[in-house]
Amino acid sequence: MIKQLSFTIAAVLLLGYIDLSYQDTVTVTEATAEKRRCWTEWFNRDTPGGTGDLEVLKKLREEYPGKICRRPREIQAVTADKEIPAERTKQKFYAYNIDTGFICRNEDQKRGRCFDYKVRFRCPCRSED
Repeated sequence: MIKQLSFTIAAVLLLGYIDLSYQDTVTVTEATAEKRRCWTEWFNRDTPGGTGDLEVLKKLREEYPGKICRRPREIQAVTADKEIPAERTKQKFYAYNIDTGFICRNEDQKRGRCFDYKVRFRCPCRSED
């Protein structure tokens, strides 16, 4: 009986240790991943007047030389005023990718006008260059 009780206590302690060790590993991994996310500043070079809101990567590089890496890994777009992610606005986008940048055309919108958006890019961190 004592051996069985000792075994049970050892098993509970071991499982508790394994569970805590796993949680610590997950936390460290998430923190490391977050550190590797090196985002540029936000860019907002255009407004939705005319044909729409055009945050084109080529134009952004011309207006902000040296601020955007050669090969961005991700792009994010949010509304300029309330920072609502573009995906949640229910607007249609002509382009939203790391090659072109972000293009919202007024003609594609139900209400005839895009919101004003700003964009940023995730680039390799300095240690990854």
